[in-house]
Amino acid sequence: MPTSLIPALDPAPLPGPPWLFHVLWVLTFFIHLLFVNTVLGGTLLAAFAGAAGAGRREIRTLFVGVNSWAISLAITFGIAPLLFVQVVLGRFFYTAAILVGWAWFGMLILLTIGYYLNYVAKFRLRGGKDAGAIVALEAVCFVAIAAIQVTVNLLHLQPGRWEQVADRAWVALGDPSFLPRFIHFVLAAVAMAGALAAFVAVRRAARGGDPEALRGMARFGVKAALIATLLQLVDGFWLLLALPEDVLRAFMRGGAVTMAPLGVGILAGVLLLVVLAQISDPLVQPTKVRRAAELIVGAMVLMIVTRHELRDFYLAKARAGEQVTVAPQWGSLALFLAVFVLCVGLTVYALVRAAKDRPGPGEEAA
Repeated sequence: MPTSLIPALDPAPLPGPPWLFHVLWVLTFFIHLLFVNTVLGGTLLAAFAGAAGAGRREIRTLFVGVNSWAISLAITFGIAPLLFVQVVLGRFFYTAAILVGWAWFGMLILLTIGYYLNYVAKFRLRGGKDAGAIVALEAVCFVAIAAIQVTVNLLHLQPGRWEQVADRAWVALGDPSFLPRFIHFVLAAVAMAGALAAFVAVRRAARGGDPEALRGMARFGVKAALIATLLQLVDGFWLLLALPEDVLRAFMRGGAVTMAPLGVGILAGVLLLVVLAQISDPLVQPTKVRRAAELIVGAMVLMIVTRHELRDFYLAKARAGEQVTVAPQWGSLALFLAVFVLCVGLTVYALVRAAKDRPGPGEEAA
């Protein structure tokens, strides 16, 4: 391993115990991923839904409308996990980002393009016009962003590949686990977005919406979640087998700490398939639709934990003998946690109000 490429450990002490930053990292990343999956999966569903068929236009309108705030929240809630990456593994993560610097900066351009395309699509849909091509281009932007993120996250785990990537940046895509990991990420987003579409359709039907359109919307969401989950389970085993042999061996020998989250996560995926397969009419089976959404979120939490544990095995050799000093700054940490909890609470409040407070048509209501 070319250790000369690994930056020296930051001599500044950690402002708190390492375990706390790992917990906060996982927690904040989970919240960030909720919005990321909504944007990525929702845009893909909107692109594939088309305008024909019962509920298809409603799917496109739903996710284009949701993206107008979900994109911003995905970016905002991505700041905290990025800060914890910097605290714990900054010398690995930012080196990887620098090695594929053009792609990393290009991600900002793609994000800006996708963000504005969403507004173009939104105004076209409001005017009764088609927005299929625009939504499809928006989906391409977000899929490309996902590919860049997966590339950097894999590269920062493997300092042994840095020298090759420094000479030829495209080599970063040559990791055997890149494709299954990328597919796993995209399929998870589609499954979550499908469950969200079905859940929203059920809620709207309960409030007196158009039953035919909402039934079509819910069925499309359930079908998308079912197919994505099935493919994701198959891809998950591919991903496991594509891991470096030493990493996979160490992970399997980790005992209950590593195997329990993975095993329960796989079980949740199997149960999710069973629940989704039992849904024939989502509007008369709202409990099963809600249960499917809960299983998706639960499986996502477990897979995030597994992903985090795998990172330690990847970097075990590179971080061997690493000695960090700790000088707790409890006041700063308490302030951060207070502000973070407040912001999460305000976000939840705003989303609930936005979902419940639907103004009627007309100038007075506006």
